[in-house]
Amino acid sequence: MDVTQRFDGLQADIEQDFGEKIVALRRDIHREPELGFDTVKTAEKVLAALEGLPLDIQIRVAENGIVATLEGAGAGPTIGLRADMDALPIHEETGLPFASETDGKMHACGHDGHTSMLVGAAHALCGMRDRLNGTVKFFFQPAEEGGGGGKVMVEEGAVEGVDSIFALHLWPGLPFGTVASKAGPIMAAADSFEMEIKGTGGHGAMPHLAADAIVIAAQIVTALQTVVSREVDPVQPAVLTVGEIGAGTAFNIIPETARVAGTVRTIDPELREKIPQRMEEISQGIAGGMRANVTLNYNFSYPVTRNDPASAKLALGVATELFGETSTLEAEHPSMGGEDFAFMLEKVPGAYVWLGVGDVSGLHTPQFAFDEEILPRGSALLTALAMEALS
Repeated sequence: MDVTQRFDGLQADIEQDFGEKIVALRRDIHREPELGFDTVKTAEKVLAALEGLPLDIQIRVAENGIVATLEGAGAGPTIGLRADMDALPIHEETGLPFASETDGKMHACGHDGHTSMLVGAAHALCGMRDRLNGTVKFFFQPAEEGGGGGKVMVEEGAVEGVDSIFALHLWPGLPFGTVASKAGPIMAAADSFEMEIKGTGGHGAMPHLAADAIVIAAQIVTALQTVVSREVDPVQPAVLTVGEIGAGTAFNIIPETARVAGTVRTIDPELREKIPQRMEEISQGIAGGMRANVTLNYNFSYPVTRNDPASAKLALGVATELFGETSTLEAEHPSMGGEDFAFMLEKVPGAYVWLGVGDVSGLHTPQFAFDEEILPRGSALLTALAMEALS
């Protein structure tokens, strides 16, 4: 049976058989968002949705993650499919009838959809177990949003024995239903930093007797903008963003300390090492010249998400067979967003895939929402990737 025949009607079958369940699960997860590794309720919802399937289920992987294993009828490779479960510390403003019931927490990155789509794929693949030659492992991962849950899963041995692995992410700005990926880097290394500037406090009316931490921090923030604009090759992608700055307790007090924090995104490994060195030199120079000290704490966090070329080609080929050539494209550039699926791809060859949701509010915004018709499409893509990899 050729690929086209095996995939014929797959999305329609999933929509008919599991569509309502996938949507209901997504809404249930969306109502009760959980952060980081604390995905207890989400994991319980996933386990309930998998109940009755012929799966060997391992719980409490990376604290509250799940690994569900499906053994096919014949011998063959082991394929991994991964979804992330955690939400973000954002107050929801979508107005959805199933909006977050927890103030200050929201699924603003589509992880509720990813998890539901993977559950749909698990149901579909279990239904064709007798036609699978090999094993499928379904990874439901906590703590993608800064916690490094993927790294913990790797450290705990969850991906040992997996021959290839795939994940998808809902992607605003990409036409609805379009699948995009590329060989090599598809997401940037995502690092973070925090600086403490320590000067000398004093009275707001007597600035000559103080070393003003606020003024010094402002000078450092401005100077840091030259790291990318003046020290990085213009054709090489890099981002340095200051996302937090804080100091002071009253309008008439010059504070002794100020805090600055942010993120750095790179693709090139040498540049990744160079940027914190220049940040240190620049900030120390400014602080020293203004009678203050600065301490830089730099955290090398998520590495580059790097797709295996053969796996990226397989993913795009499967998407073309499943949805047609007009719904598939090879991404021209990587995103400067970060993704902890990178840790799994460092260990196992595989591919990270974007699934378009059209012109909606961006990821990590209070208004982020998507058309739920994308859910069975995502389940079909995950299912087809496993089918093809085990063919």
